Amino acid sequence: MHILNYFFTPFGIALILFAIFFSQPEKDITYISLFILLIQFLTNFYISKNIYKFSHMQKVRTALVLFNIITTIFIFYFLSPYWAPMWLLFIIPPATASMFMKKTGTFLTALFSALSMMGVYAFRSYVIDAEMPLQLIAMASCQALFIVAFSMFLNSMSNMIVKMRDNLAKRI
Repeated sequence: MHILNYFFTPFGIALILFAIFFSQPEKDITYISLFILLIQFLTNFYISKNIYKFSHMQKVRTALVLFNIITTIFIFYFLSPYWAPMWLLFIIPPATASMFMKKTGTFLTALFSALSMMGVYAFRSYVIDAEMPLQLIAMASCQALFIVAFSMFLNSMSNMIVKMRDNLAKRI
């Protein structure tokens, strides 16, 4: 889980800051997005630093993944009209989950993340009172499939590494 914080957290922060800097959304959207980012960052930092102090570490990790999906929903809602790559934020929580969950948990987390993204697209279309064009549905579906496939790939890689480690430990 820590290794993903070293790579995905800076990526997520950069993605959000690039969206704000290069697309220049309205001030209220900028402030709301930065506030959510700050809450998300501080929560993740605190829990990552103290994860081994919690008696129910697995439940805390799972709750953190769900928290990150929920906060990502809001950031995506506010910034996706200004910056198309914002969907990549939905990869980060299930990628993190793939390192400590079993296949079923990883799949369900990735599916929830992907469906959340699709839900924001649908909600945004509803709010502006427009039908989702078929091209947008196809694009969002490909993005959702990638979120699930990438998470399952990371889960398989993580499990393979643990098996290799355990086999090496048996030999020593």
